[in-house]
Amino acid sequence: MNKPSLVQAIEQAIGALQPVYRNNADESDLYEASLLVVCLAAARAAGGTTLLTEDGSNPATALRFRRSPGNLWSGNFTHVLVSFPGTQKKLEIHLGVFVAATTSKVAHECDVAVLDHQEAERSRRAMVHPRSKGLVAAIEAKHYGTSPGLGIGRGFLGLAQELGGKKCSLVFPSQSSTTLGALIAKKDSEAYPQLLPGTTAADRLRAKLDQAIRNWKDRL
Repeated sequence: MNKPSLVQAIEQAIGALQPVYRNNADESDLYEASLLVVCLAAARAAGGTTLLTEDGSNPATALRFRRSPGNLWSGNFTHVLVSFPGTQKKLEIHLGVFVAATTSKVAHECDVAVLDHQEAERSRRAMVHPRSKGLVAAIEAKHYGTSPGLGIGRGFLGLAQELGGKKCSLVFPSQSSTTLGALIAKKDSEAYPQLLPGTTAADRLRAKLDQAIRNWKDRL
């Protein structure tokens, strides 16, 4: 899917992109933004009310996402705040933020991170990376024209081991090689090849995230 098609899919789903972001974002940036749309749809399917915002209170007038990794507490970027009826628990969905592994304390970039709101608030107040224990789901996006190689797969599995295997998904728009598919299939993490807006792969990822959010919401 080319840049104009990605822009159209994103704007039809969640609203107008800020012109500067739209003009400067490359296809990889927009692919990640399209995955945020999938997460937002999953949150709504799980019963959530979503707010695209920059300050956590007011709706964003035009959407601007990170184009390179950054600290959650820095910059004036759009994210999604999700609230649920009957509970004070909330979620946030961010692009391109660092999350610290609970055990090693090493910070890892998450292309898309679905985080417990309290953990995100802690990050902003203390100016520290959110911890993986507050991570509900993470997506590693590879906007490649061909299947990611085994090295990418092994790197993804290392990331998943740090952040939580069942929480992590590897997503890309191309077909998967047999070897990459076999590598990921042996682990708790999942790969979603041929994922573009409107595809069955996007539906399957949305369903997985929907269930992950429901499970998080129901935990005491």
